[in-house]
Amino acid sequence: MKKKVYLTLSDGSVWEGRGNIASPVEGEAVFTTASCGYPQTLTDPSYNGQIIVFAFPPIGIYGIDKERLESRRVWARAVVMTCLDETEKGRFETLHSWMEEMGCPVISDVDTRGLILRIRSCGSMMGRIAETACPPVSTALPDTLVSEASCKETESYGSGDITIALMDYGVKENIIRSLLRRGCRVIRFPNGTAAEEVIGSGADGILLSNGPGDPAVLDFEAEQISKMIGKKPLLGICLGNQLLARACGASTKKLSFGHRGANQPVLELATGRGIITSQNHQYAVDENSLSGTDLEVAYSHLGDGTVEGLRHRRYDAVSVQFHPEASPGPEDASYIFDNFVTRVRTGKGGR
Repeated sequence: MKKKVYLTLSDGSVWEGRGNIASPVEGEAVFTTASCGYPQTLTDPSYNGQIIVFAFPPIGIYGIDKERLESRRVWARAVVMTCLDETEKGRFETLHSWMEEMGCPVISDVDTRGLILRIRSCGSMMGRIAETACPPVSTALPDTLVSEASCKETESYGSGDITIALMDYGVKENIIRSLLRRGCRVIRFPNGTAAEEVIGSGADGILLSNGPGDPAVLDFEAEQISKMIGKKPLLGICLGNQLLARACGASTKKLSFGHRGANQPVLELATGRGIITSQNHQYAVDENSLSGTDLEVAYSHLGDGTVEGLRHRRYDAVSVQFHPEASPGPEDASYIFDNFVTRVRTGKGGR
């Protein structure tokens, strides 16, 4: 039997729902507009520390296909929705039972429309889910989100004619799958790995992954990236885009409520091409800080004009704020991987 529970935001607003929780849960309340792909969203390490509010009303319609998840666990602190569809899912496990196994609370029967309008108006903020209305104790997320989400030891995947060093800041599995499908061998390094070890691995290219939290607290990671630029062809994705900017001397900023969903419009400046992208981020590169960094804007958001990608003027280093691996979302941007792999193969052939 589900009990009454309450999500209390740090601004004092209270949102009633129903669910079962073992103990109070706190996290940053954010929302996603994606209408599908909830198993991938829930297992995306970029959501570490957050309470996810789903804008799409019924969630759980098609169950959980465990072969297509983005990591080995759920990273969200809790999930909030309007309606939990618990219809029998055939060969797939239901969302509710799977989330119980994962130890992640599911809160339904919430006025998510009103809640999302509140977040859009006031910005993403900390929240607390409990059986009584009580403001969150924490005022912000910890600085350890990336180290929690990163692998603990170096791992290797696949075989191929080129090797990609993957810097794991909380990587989604579909980034690895996307590289393997293109004939790459992948070496996955923990976030605390020194640049010398990465370059000395014999990798032909370097990929900076997505991940959770504020890039401004990742001084070690940015310093190591600064030592990798120009050594091998480099691609940054999401947090990797922000860290490339920091490594070159630029700064980042926190957006009011971020971009989370599978329908974010982006303009590729070099071609004038518009693409629909999957995104999940709260922080963005501050365009005003790019002067003197050798970086130029390569992509911009067609909704609010924020920086959606960078290109280095002197070295083979590019990055995107959106997710070319999708999962969930459209695959308009999958060519980013094709271009990267081509650059790496060309670079290797020229050595």
